[in-house]
Amino acid sequence: MYYFIINPNSSSGKGLLIWKSIEPVLKERGVTYHPFFTKDRESTAHLVHRLCTEKAPAVIVAVGGDGTVNDVLNGLTNFEQVTFAYIPSGSGNDLARGLHLETDPLKALEQILSGGQTGSIRVGELSTPAFSRRFLVSSGLGFDAAVCEGALHSKFKKFLNQFHLGKLTYTGIALKEIFLSHCPKAKLILDNDTVIETPTLLFASAMNLPYEGGGFQFCPEADSKDDHLDLILVEKMPKLKVFLLLPTAFFGKHTRFRGIHIHTFREARLVTEKPLFLHTDGEIPGKTSEVVWRLLPESLTMIL
Repeated sequence: MYYFIINPNSSSGKGLLIWKSIEPVLKERGVTYHPFFTKDRESTAHLVHRLCTEKAPAVIVAVGGDGTVNDVLNGLTNFEQVTFAYIPSGSGNDLARGLHLETDPLKALEQILSGGQTGSIRVGELSTPAFSRRFLVSSGLGFDAAVCEGALHSKFKKFLNQFHLGKLTYTGIALKEIFLSHCPKAKLILDNDTVIETPTLLFASAMNLPYEGGGFQFCPEADSKDDHLDLILVEKMPKLKVFLLLPTAFFGKHTRFRGIHIHTFREARLVTEKPLFLHTDGEIPGKTSEVVWRLLPESLTMIL
């Protein structure tokens, strides 16, 4: 059985249009399926959890953006009996970019229905004193999360989505945040061993895949199939320097500059002197001054 979890509002209504283009194919081919339309983060996770518990084995297909995938991911259980698939309809689509997934909806559907090539991918998890969440792409604290927060509430993003230019929203908000960011003291502890302190943290992001924020290649070597996460830590630097360096991150050429640090780890703890926005795959669960990032022990089977 195929269960489609559709975000009709993804990319300003593109999710619904994509669903309307693929449902006739399902009917024509006599596929057994059931569609569900998302309402909010909590209800989506609850629905997916119920499907995995009561309907497994099953194929869960997310139709939406990276945020929709994150909501679905946080409801998945019974990993050994569930296969996950994805038809992208977002504006950033960093998951599809990082895994080299098909972005044409009908071609993506064909891969899913044919069984496609499946692979095991690792799942990241963050924990704070108040909550825990999973992520497939990345989870960041500070500047990058503030950009995600701005993008989620951007009216300009809805306008750009009409012209398939929604990812430019992230670039514009990033440039704005360069001049507004407050950079607190922070301590990073890697694998309970290496301690890194900075008096001015711009942001830190744990990466399971190379890209976030609509194509910024923050950790070029990040791979969801290995046994560790990659981390980028960026210290405060002159605003003009950030302004000039930001475009180089699209090509992964930023890592050689002073103030930018790349690490790999199995567990990382970051503590900041004041709460900052936190994101998981671009979704904002809140603010925190302490976060732990690690990989879940089990892998997720996905059609790639």
